[in-house]
Amino acid sequence: MNFSTNNTARKDGFAFSLLRAGTLAVAAAVILSACGGGDGGGPSYPSAFLPVVPPADSGGSGGNGGGALGNVTCKDFDGNDMTVKPKTITVYNNSDRVIYPVLSTSENAKNEWIRGCFRVDDKLYPTTSVYKLYVNEGTGIPANSSVTVTLPLYSELSTENYITWWNGGRVVLADSNERLRQEEDKKLDTPAAVTCTGDHTNCALSVYSSKVQFPENIYAQLSEYTFGDAVIPVGQKPLLKPDNVGYNISYVDHVYLPIGIGPKNNPYIGYSGSVQSLPTFAGALGAFMGSDAGKGWPVYNLNSLKLPGGYNIFAQREGVVPAIDNVPVKPASGGVPVLTVQKCVAGQCTEDEKKNLHYGDAVQRMQNLWGSCVNWGAEDLSAYVTETISCPADLATKMDAVKQFFAQNHQNYLALHTGNTCKTSTPEKPVFTYMEALKHIYGWVPFNEGCGAGDNKLADTSIPGWTHATIQPMYIHDLQYNYKQAAVQGNPKLNFNPYVSLIHESLQMNAYGFSVDDAVGFMSELGDGLVFVVGGPHGLENSKQFSYLDGFALAIGVPSTLGEGTPLIKKYGVCALGQDAKDPGCAADKQDVTMPTNSRIAGFRVGSVPSYPVKVRFTDTKDNLYTFQVIDRFAACAAGAPGDCPSNRDAIKAGLVCSVTRSDGTVHPMSKTWCDGANPNQSRDDKDPQVTKNFMSFPMPVDFLK
Repeated sequence: MNFSTNNTARKDGFAFSLLRAGTLAVAAAVILSACGGGDGGGPSYPSAFLPVVPPADSGGSGGNGGGALGNVTCKDFDGNDMTVKPKTITVYNNSDRVIYPVLSTSENAKNEWIRGCFRVDDKLYPTTSVYKLYVNEGTGIPANSSVTVTLPLYSELSTENYITWWNGGRVVLADSNERLRQEEDKKLDTPAAVTCTGDHTNCALSVYSSKVQFPENIYAQLSEYTFGDAVIPVGQKPLLKPDNVGYNISYVDHVYLPIGIGPKNNPYIGYSGSVQSLPTFAGALGAFMGSDAGKGWPVYNLNSLKLPGGYNIFAQREGVVPAIDNVPVKPASGGVPVLTVQKCVAGQCTEDEKKNLHYGDAVQRMQNLWGSCVNWGAEDLSAYVTETISCPADLATKMDAVKQFFAQNHQNYLALHTGNTCKTSTPEKPVFTYMEALKHIYGWVPFNEGCGAGDNKLADTSIPGWTHATIQPMYIHDLQYNYKQAAVQGNPKLNFNPYVSLIHESLQMNAYGFSVDDAVGFMSELGDGLVFVVGGPHGLENSKQFSYLDGFALAIGVPSTLGEGTPLIKKYGVCALGQDAKDPGCAADKQDVTMPTNSRIAGFRVGSVPSYPVKVRFTDTKDNLYTFQVIDRFAACAAGAPGDCPSNRDAIKAGLVCSVTRSDGTVHPMSKTWCDGANPNQSRDDKDPQVTKNFMSFPMPVDFLK
């Protein structure tokens, strides 16, 4: 089982992302519009790309012609040599126990990062092994310490054989060393440019190649990252954009440890995940298990509490682990289960229950819901459904639509085999059944077993009255989040997926609760690396949790005469008024984020600030200084509201206190024209119904105005 099952494209105002089977692949062709950054109405501007704070030089001598240790040479948009510097991953252990960090790469039949770096489309550069990077293997990092790993774009093992450290990486953070190594792992020399430093600990690296990732029954929380973007500009060869960092915590698969992630050298983006202490987090998991909503939720067969997500409770139900594994539930005969229940972990199960009891009341309710609300024809559901419940007509209609949608996807799957386009000669899932349907629905994954990972996309599936573009937001908003509805709160038997409320309500996390849960899951932001924290906020540059609604994205127009590789903005900064005792009025020109010089960039995100009002400054490539003030947080409009959102739009625009000055300090003659074009606006993407995004849109730079 891959750690993540989402193969559906997700779009935000700054990046299009694709997460396939645990691999983050970001295509950041950004379309920013004057009224909503690509999410709202108004004219669209040409493509732009995310900026980043340039990393510091690593020191040392050459690597692939790049100069400093870890630098590599790629081709930019115009075909000129471009130095790509390393990025870093820092792990802070704020807990009271040892943490064992492991990084791993992914297999790729087509390595888009290498193709984009070299700008070639006639080679695939496949990666046929998983590469694992252990930090202090076997000993980990102690409490109150941190390590920083420096990762180049790639390490070349032999001619055209690469470890691509930036593409589709995993960060495994464990509080036990058990099963972090597998027999299939083969030791390699650590590449010279892959380095590590420690704070209050030593830092040694070990590298292995393998054909496998990590088993599910490890004492760990998985996170995922990707550095840079691989894009294919219209009419061009592949291109690497090395500027941003993508990341998410895979709570969609399981929940075990509180992990917080934030970008490095970008203080304006809050963290994703959780910064709770380990005892507090574990207490919340225990409280969920003891609640009516979580009663009998499955657990992994471990000596610590680790819970599977809504997909895994079905997909891993019959899974087994090696009999030699040190686990608490071992039947006298038969396989050792991956999933069990707390009763068995506590030693209160019979031999038959140890072998066969994989779920309790909470999951049984979900199965009863599907058996009661949806017609399954002649299929015998007695093995899965124990009670017929009264299903509201609206809920029944929507659940049946989802069932029919996946039934059609299964028909499309069978047609692939008829056309001999799959790897296997016969379908691995020849029949559409109740349990197979539930596995695919809760994972929101297509039927493509025995075919290619990109075959039979849900996006290409439709049924009368529903396309993928309309049924996915309904599935997200009306089903996965139905715990918010009054009818469900009054009758827990109608809860579509209690795990989602655990992630978002009980644990208060902005992370995936299911595979297409975009309230805040995948992030793609400025940064020259990532900071991971375990058990507390220490080490994060911004200790406020990220929320799209709390901040806004600045979007400026792109002149039609400006080339793709020509920058627009040199630097920017944000200051919250009244927060700095030495400068309460934000009089100092604080611009602490520097843009790259080889990309056309049409904006930046002010994601998390301590308070409002805030003063924003940025400098264009002509050294014009733009200053404006945002007096208050954007007020959310209700779904379906007219296009004058946010509701405090007029107040925000009136309080801008905006100006543009030249490099000599004089007011630019087009200052008022530029400032009058300010447009505070808000979008609610139909594909992401839980998310409201804010934008401050402005005209193109003043020197291009007429």
